[in-house]
Amino acid sequence: MPNETAFFWLVVAAFLFFDNLIIVPHGCELLRFGRRGHLRYDASSRLSAAGKEMVLLNPLNLFDRGLVTTTCFGDVEPRKWRQGLELVHAALPTLNGFSTMGYVYLVLVVVLAALSFRIGFTPALIGFVGMHLFVWVAAVAGLIVRRRQLLLSGSGVLGAAAEALFVPAYLMNLGKRLVYKRRVGISALGLGLRQLKRTVNEDDRDELALKLLGRLELLEMTQGHQVDEASPDDISPWDTRSGELGAAGAAALANLSTTQQWIMEAKACLKT
Repeated sequence: MPNETAFFWLVVAAFLFFDNLIIVPHGCELLRFGRRGHLRYDASSRLSAAGKEMVLLNPLNLFDRGLVTTTCFGDVEPRKWRQGLELVHAALPTLNGFSTMGYVYLVLVVVLAALSFRIGFTPALIGFVGMHLFVWVAAVAGLIVRRRQLLLSGSGVLGAAAEALFVPAYLMNLGKRLVYKRRVGISALGLGLRQLKRTVNEDDRDELALKLLGRLELLEMTQGHQVDEASPDDISPWDTRSGELGAAGAAALANLSTTQQWIMEAKACLKT
């Protein structure tokens, strides 16, 4: 019986772990934000499976959230930046409330899991089901009241409520799940370059620059923005002595798409 009890709680923990794996669609990237809603680009390495990239959010930090952006390259456009911030800030108080509720749920689950080995699995399971239903009713009430701030349709509320009812980990993770399917148009690497400019510590700056360069080169290759082999790949658009656009660089840039030009300029910035 102790083995079956341990297996049950491990299954609950496994659902929570895998619910923090976000699949990033091809051509998109992932921005992250926390309790205060500050959007940032994380250029760390991704997990890969079946040709898709996945990002693992911190399962124990219920305020660690991901937001998919449909734009990887280019400067951050003010209009799209404002739209992204409005989306996040409108939903943030509700998301934080669900994450706080999730922490209460998580603590109670840990307590019940520990008690199940002392008082028996059946009494602990009854307490678990009762607690789950109570938290679920409170969460559904919150979804209905705050649906406009969350930009949820009636079917969206129904779908989220059904998932949370049948999978305890989804209820615990509701403060993240409600933004999983949202999309913004903020340039991920453009935001990363902004972060680089604001980084004061030299070591942190160098580390971030290397990560951004690695992501830039990988996305350039996987999304088909590489420079043609006939073009001089090794030409930097910037003169290394004057820091200005050189004649050779200008000629190379003229034959490239707007995205390729931006990539070359970003590479030059990251390598200096």
